[in-house]
This record gives sequence, C-alpha cells and structure tokens, in this order.
Amino acid sequence: MIINRVSYLTGPNLYSFKPTICIELDIEEWEERPSNTIPGFADRLLQVLPSLHTHSCSRGYEGGFVERLKEGTWMGHILEHMALEIQHLAGIKVKRGKTITSERKGIYFVTYDYLEPKSGFYAFEAALEMVNAILAGKETNAESYIQHTSNLYHKYKLGPSTDAIYQAARARKIPVERVGANSYLRLGTGKKQKSVQATITSQSSYLAVENSCDKDMTKTLLRGAGLPVPAGVVVSNEYDLLKSAEKIGYPLVIKPLNGRQGQNIITDIQNDTDLLAAFHCVYKERTHYILERYYKGMDYRFLVVNHELVAASLRLPPTVVGDGKRTIRELIEEENLNPLRGDGHEKAMSKIPLDDRTAVHLEKIGYSLESVLGCGQALEVLGNANLSTGGSAIDVTEDVHPDYRRMAVSAAEAVGLDVAGIDILSTDISVAYEKDEAAILEVNAAPGIRMHIYPSRGKSRDVGGAIVDYLFSSREEAAIPVVAVTGTNGKTTTSRLITHLLQKDDVTVGLTCSDGVWVGNQQLDKGDCSGPISARKVLSNPKVDIAVLETARGGMLREGLAFRYCDVGIVTNVSEDHLGLRGVETLEDLEKLKRTIPEVVLPGGACILNADDPKCVSMAEHTNGEVVYFSLSFMNPVVQKAIEDGSKVWYLENEWVMYCENGKAERFLPVSHIPLTINGAARHNIANVLAALAAAHSLGRPFSELRSNVITFLSTEEQNPGRFNVLNVHGRTVVVDYAHNPAGLKALFETVNLLKRGRIITVGSAAGDRQDQTILEMGRIIGNYADVFVIKEDYNLRGRTPGETINLLSDGVEEARSSTAIYVHHKELEAMNQGWKLTGVGDTLVLLYDQYASIQTFLEQIKQLETASLLEQIN
Repeated sequence: MIINRVSYLTGPNLYSFKPTICIELDIEEWEERPSNTIPGFADRLLQVLPSLHTHSCSRGYEGGFVERLKEGTWMGHILEHMALEIQHLAGIKVKRGKTITSERKGIYFVTYDYLEPKSGFYAFEAALEMVNAILAGKETNAESYIQHTSNLYHKYKLGPSTDAIYQAARARKIPVERVGANSYLRLGTGKKQKSVQATITSQSSYLAVENSCDKDMTKTLLRGAGLPVPAGVVVSNEYDLLKSAEKIGYPLVIKPLNGRQGQNIITDIQNDTDLLAAFHCVYKERTHYILERYYKGMDYRFLVVNHELVAASLRLPPTVVGDGKRTIRELIEEENLNPLRGDGHEKAMSKIPLDDRTAVHLEKIGYSLESVLGCGQALEVLGNANLSTGGSAIDVTEDVHPDYRRMAVSAAEAVGLDVAGIDILSTDISVAYEKDEAAILEVNAAPGIRMHIYPSRGKSRDVGGAIVDYLFSSREEAAIPVVAVTGTNGKTTTSRLITHLLQKDDVTVGLTCSDGVWVGNQQLDKGDCSGPISARKVLSNPKVDIAVLETARGGMLREGLAFRYCDVGIVTNVSEDHLGLRGVETLEDLEKLKRTIPEVVLPGGACILNADDPKCVSMAEHTNGEVVYFSLSFMNPVVQKAIEDGSKVWYLENEWVMYCENGKAERFLPVSHIPLTINGAARHNIANVLAALAAAHSLGRPFSELRSNVITFLSTEEQNPGRFNVLNVHGRTVVVDYAHNPAGLKALFETVNLLKRGRIITVGSAAGDRQDQTILEMGRIIGNYADVFVIKEDYNLRGRTPGETINLLSDGVEEARSSTAIYVHHKELEAMNQGWKLTGVGDTLVLLYDQYASIQTFLEQIKQLETASLLEQIN
C-alpha cells in the first residue's frame, strides 16, 4: 500500500469543521481482498488492538466496526479506525473519521481528526506498519506505537497554560492562531488583534515584566507599597553570603536574583555549613543571588488578572511514600512514570528532578537518594512547591480571606503586571492577615496556570478564559469583519467590487484574490492568492479593518479555510470545474465543498446565495446566517417566495437593480448606469454586482454610498484586470477574460455575441487538469461562437503531454460541426499575435489568457502599433 499524498486541513474543510488529516492511499492489490477474504486477519487485528471492539462505525452502536470487519471491508477504512484508536490510546481526544472511495481503482481518501500533526500522521504510519506485519504473518505489538504517538503529541503540542488560553478563545468564537512552534498565540484579527506568549500578553508592561524578574526590585516595590516581604539582601560571593547570613539570621532561603519557575531555590537553611553547600550547589559565575529570611508556613499561589483574583492554590512539595524496600531514588523514578507527569510543562504535573537540588535538600534533612524509607513513611524530597520542580497543587480559591485577596491584587499592581502569579507564605489564608503571619515571596510574570486547571484536589478554574475575557469582552471586539467569496465563476470580480464598495478614507480593506493580495492600495503579493496562506496574511495584518477573501477550491482542499467563522459568505454559482482532483470527483462533491462557506457564516451574519442556481439554493439549509438571495429574474420562484416571506433579496426587474426587504421593494440603479455590466449586456457581471451589493449592504453600507461607489468601478486593466476588459484598438474590439471552464466560457461568449459587429477571433487554451469531457465541451462552446480559433498551450501542462489539450479542443470544435477555422501556436504570446494578424476592422478578438503578463506585453505591442499608425496618418 502506498501513501500518495497527505494534507493537513487545519481549518473547516470538506470533511469536518475540526483539523483533519486527509491521506490519499493506494491499497494496490488489496482492492481485490476485503478483510473477510484474508484468513485470520480480523482476529489477529483485534488481538493487537482489542479496543477496536468499542468502535461503532457508521452503524451507530458499539461493535459496529467489528461487524463490518468480519463481513468484509477495505484497508483504507480499517486504517482510518486504527489511526483514530492509536491516537485515543495515546491520550489524544479524537473520534471522527471517514474513508471515501475514489472512482479510481484502489484509491481511497482516508480522513480523520488530529490535534497535533506529527502525532496524527504517525498514528496512520503506525497503523500501516501493523497491518503490513499482520498480512505478512509477522509478530507486531501496538504498545510501542502508542507510546511514540503520545511522546510526539506531548513534545509538539501547546503546553497546558497556552492551550487553556487557546481553547478558551475558541469557545468564545474569538479567532486564535498558534504562531511558530512555541507558546505564542495571536488572538483576534486585523486591527483588533492582540497576542499572548505563555501568559504574558501584548498588554503587559515590558518594565513590569523586567521588574518581576529582578527579585530585589520586586521586593523594593512591594515594600514601598506597604506589603509584607522577607528581609533579605543580594549577594554574589561567599564573603557577602556569610556576612549577610549573620546579619539576617537563620533559617534562610537562597535563590537567583533573576530566577523563575522555582529553579535553584534552596530553603530552610539552618547554619553556615549548609549555606555554603547550598551556595556551591546553585552557584554560577557572574550570577547574583537573593539571601532572605525563611518563614515557616504554607506556600500559596494567587493568580491575578486585570486587578482581580481569579484563582488560588496551595502548593505542596513533591513527596514520596516509602515501602521499606526501595530507595528514595527508586521511589522518585517510579513516581515520574505517572502518566500525569511529563518533562517541563507538557503535562499536568512535572517530573521530580533527580539532581543536586534534590540531593542537597535530602542531605540537609538527614537523607540521601540511596536512603530507604520505612513502609508508609512520607517524605518531601524538595524544599519548594513549584509545579515545575514536581510539586502538586490544591485549589483554595473559595477559601481566600478578603485581606489576602487585596494583598495579591495590590502586589500585582505594585509591580505593574496585568497577569501575575503572587507567591505568598502564610499559616492560614482563610483568616484575616496579621503582621508577621505572612510574606510575599515573589511576583511572577508569565505565571504557569496549569495548577489552577489541573489541581490535584479541588475545583478546576477557567483561568485561560479569564485571560481571554480580559483581552476581549466579545468576539466583535476581537475580530474584524470577514467576507468570504466562493463559487465556480465570478469570485475575483465579486471580491474586487466588494473591496471597492467598502473602501473608505478611514477603512482599510484587505483583499485576496486570484491575482494577488492587497492591503488598502498596497499590493503585498502577486499571482493566485485565493488560498488560506494569503488569507492569513490579510487576517494577521494589523492595518486591516475588513477582510474580503476570495476562497477557491484548491486552497480549501489543501488546507481547509483560514478562518473558523465569517460574517458574510457568498456562493456565486456551482458548475463543473476541476473535477477528479483531491477527492472532488463529482459535481455533488464540489457542491459540498463550496457549501463550507455557508456553514461557517456566523449567526447574525449574511449568507448570500445565487437564487438562479439550484445548487446554491440548496445551501440555505446549511447556514446559521441570514440568507440573502440574488437573482437576474424577478420572476424566479425562489425570489418570489423570499419576497413573500419578507426576506432580503437583490434582483433584476425591467433592467433595474432592485432590493426588497420586509416585502417592500426599492429601486437601486438601472443596470445601464453600472459600468461593469457593459450597458446590461454582461449578464454574468450583473449577477456579480448583485452579490457584491448584498455583501456591502449586509455590513451596513447605506444605499447612497453604494450608488456612488458602484458607478466608479470599471471593467478596466486598472480596477478589474483580466476580467472582461474591453478595449478598442485600431478599429478592433479586444476582449480580455479568464474564462476557464464551460460555464464561464458560455457567459463570456453570450456577452461578446451581443457586442460584436464583425467576426469573433478567439485565442485560448484549457487547463490540463480538467477532465477530457470538460475540455471537449470548452472546444464545442468556442466552435459554436468563434469564427476563428487560435489554440495555444498553457505554460504548465498539469499532467498532460504536449499537444494533448490542443487535440481535445480541436475535437470539441469539430463536434460542434461549425465552420470555425483553427490555427495552432503553442506559445501564448505568439498565439495572441497570430490572432491579431487574423483580425480586420470591426472584428472582435477574444483573448483567454493563462499568464496575465502575456496580456500586458501583447496590449503594449498593439497600442504601439496604433500610435505608429496615427503618426503615419498625421505625417
């Protein structure tokens, strides 16, 4: 079996709203061997992964998958269930999968949920290796595969603190994206975006973060605010150390001046000998340390967010319990195998360190790592309770006395932090504070919040949600409006026109389309930019107020959408195009793919659908947005029903653009006043205008503004390059368009036919990744309209052999039984020049381009010819 392609669909996609892996799998000879024809296969598989018994599959009840396995199912389906189960056993909460049979023999599209890409794909590789071993009669075991999947997941996923913020944002429908491989999150979009790294926010003061890292400065600020702090000094050598210890008095604590996460802290030091040993244990050259008085009491962490206490925990040092046989080292090693413990911050608890810190603490209390504890004897193996050094936590939020609540908030304010972890040592935080009964040990920037999410005992607190709520009070405060435009034809023109209608002096519109990326008037990228990579460039740009995103089939199949929700979703039409690619093999598949846009429209948003296309109309049942129809006919039954229901509708009546809401119709403009419609001849552009007007009006633009803007959008090289541009050159009409499928070609020639005076000379080709019948149909359409057809070849043959597309187009022209004259020039610019030479005064030259640069070069050439001709006449 061979993996042909792997796609990581990070956003809403053809299969799911969740991140989905899609694997194009060739099962080769096993296409002829379903599972029930392979002796012993089902039983052996269930021995290796017995938990597959719990899978319901499409039958909806436990054991459904096993029934299908024994009745006979194919390897793609089997591997899907295995990949899900391996992830599930590795502690990854996934459950949805679906395998689609291709029309190509042996090809299956295996899709399933994942939370982290490396572990998600490895689960499939592991499933494939296990199946191959079973088929080959070899021994195999799932345990190592499950463990490696778990290791990959915890190594590359977000840490618990960052993930809590990520999930809280998603729950509030606030856009959130991980940036890079670490703990940096971008929340919100465009001008409204903010960011978080760990728990430091983009609102956090740099100076406050620096002050919190300087323990001496922190103490100075707290003392100045009248808050209790331990007496202490900064030291850097043994002489100052011993001299200061004598002045402060034992017991003592030593910790790095700029330390964090409880690292290199040694507590309860009782004498000079222990102090020197501790200093040598933590000492690093050119490092300063704080030496301060040690207070007995319980270690509490208070989390303050935006001047409010949102959680409090009692932190306990890491502890082991003896059995009378094993050493402390062995007990720690066993505890570190606890699945809740991991390296660093990857899991709910950290592993207990086995290093000098532990050895020094044990030595101080009369033990060593090789000591054997008595049966049932509990021992704290470290002197501090930080989670990063193996400690645990108990939630005590509801027990906090108002005095301590005020103390924690005041400490955060004194240092200047918006999100802060306050470490307080106290005998009891549930009673009123009394002098010398508590001390603030530290104020931490970027406090870890996993102790509040995963306490050892007590209630889990939504501290990630508290941080998100501090940054944004609502989705509207976080997300700029997003307009998503999809469909087979008209996407680019509609997207450009919407941008033109929305752009104002104080509003910057970001646009992605098949020709590039723009932010306001600045072009950031050129080329086909109708996919998620380009969309993210606009959504992450801090200058953008509104995003208008052309959303094409290709990007949706490669990565899914770049956004989870949109405010306005438009489907212009659905017709055959690009079938047979990446699992979209039928028109129904394409319809379902395009339907993704209506499905992600927010409640309260607008879903704008073409009432003249039944496939678009059927999407109305799949959206949470308000459905707004547009149509070229007032008599369309869908329009009539919408008007009757009081819905919003844009339509054409007696060559007027009309708008109706609550049963009240209003004239907008005659189509003859809208340049893009070519005096009403370009019916496809009237549809694009209606869709664009519906989108801009849904975002609150008044009619007066829309009328002023729509009449200034021209079908020219400057405003709508390559989309039905009409030029009059040297007595000829030149039409430039990107029609690249049968529906687009038909709409183009219907318009050209209304405008022509003489012959129609067409220069064009077809993309090689279209199906043969599609290319033949394009040839037939051209044969029905064109007097002359100059066939060229695209620069990228897209899997075709040289001349193959040309022959298919020629066959299509012949099938039309037309008298169309055919010429062949393989190179685009040469074909355009040939087409020009074949024209006479009054003829129309239709140029269907592949690369717009060829159009620009050609037009420059013929304009020079026209200029030279005029000069000759003058002379």
